[in-house]
Amino acid sequence: MQFVVSDFPAFGEDPETRAIGTQDAGKAAWEKDDEIIVELNSSKYGTQFATLIYDSSQWNLNGSLLYLENETPVVYAYYAPCYEVTGNTMNLRTGMLDGMTEYLEAFDCQVENNTISISFEDVTRDYSRLRIVGLANQTLTVTTTDFTPAAATSEATEAYTLTADSLGNTYLYGTFAKDATVTVKQGTATLAGFTFSEDKGFANGTEHNKSYALDARVAQVTEEYIDALVETLKANADNDTSTVITGNAMITVDGENKTAIGEAISRLSDDEDYYGKIDLILQDATEIIDQEFAYAYALNSITLPKVTKLGSEAFAWCEYLTKITFESVVTAGIENGSDVFRDVGYAYDGSSTTSCDLFLNCEQENAELEYQPYIDVDDTYWWWETEWKSFTLTHSGDNMYCNVCLGY
Repeated sequence: MQFVVSDFPAFGEDPETRAIGTQDAGKAAWEKDDEIIVELNSSKYGTQFATLIYDSSQWNLNGSLLYLENETPVVYAYYAPCYEVTGNTMNLRTGMLDGMTEYLEAFDCQVENNTISISFEDVTRDYSRLRIVGLANQTLTVTTTDFTPAAATSEATEAYTLTADSLGNTYLYGTFAKDATVTVKQGTATLAGFTFSEDKGFANGTEHNKSYALDARVAQVTEEYIDALVETLKANADNDTSTVITGNAMITVDGENKTAIGEAISRLSDDEDYYGKIDLILQDATEIIDQEFAYAYALNSITLPKVTKLGSEAFAWCEYLTKITFESVVTAGIENGSDVFRDVGYAYDGSSTTSCDLFLNCEQENAELEYQPYIDVDDTYWWWETEWKSFTLTHSGDNMYCNVCLGY
């Protein structure tokens, strides 16, 4: 038996519905290890289920499907990652709920000359998608009212436990009715809530086949949020996973405004078990404020895609920090900024010299004189004569043949 499967139907959405954080175009093609559940109904052998698994080039059948040579069986196909075939039935996977993934049904499956053609090209979604944007790899609890999940015929009654992907995205698939609500929490901290009501422009709730985005990144946070962020940092460190921070959330501690991530790292740095364990990516930050990561013993590496300004003692006494990557050109800092990187990496090898590797945008060579790096055979300096264990200029954007990086 052979199978011919049509292209995956891209989600119909307007770019404005995915304007929060990293753009998310949605799934647009079949991917390795995708599964399609095939239901075949034979007059002789009854209803049977099997699974097609995609290996990046073709679909392979896992299971068996039987029908008589002189009959034309009725075939349906389902792209439903929440479900699996167990025995000869189609059941929810352990830990999954309706609405956590897509549910697409292909009813117009053709059987001819022992070949089954499965087409999703004309499949229309009778549900929408809600993309929730938060921190990468964090675990969220999402509760809903008046929400009917994809594949379900009644409203959801259980809370969803969702884990964000590497870009901070989690998803729900289904229909929110007028006045439906969604609440997003991490631990006990509420990150976001929304009501699909008339004054929000959704007179009939969500529209079918459309993607909506909910920003669960917070601007001013609570103590509960910091506690939850610390637990996320620990969990990611335990799994050797970087923590990606989107947004620039702030918290007031003892009357002083601090970044949420700076405060969380500071508190985690009191735990010796996490010295030099945290790999951090700050997606949106354009400035490291005064003392933001001072004494941040927990930091192992930090990547800064957009930072162009450094404050006083920004990384001072980060004794276990082994790698700093600036992807943008740093153009501003405090006058006499020799304390910005004081003793950075000091404790890494137990010596009195720095052991931190530095990666700079190659265009840093063209910045104002005080912000340019100094490199010769014996020494590598940057930022008020701070010495680095190693120094690397990286290409900026698509400029893969940059003269600076090629040494011209």
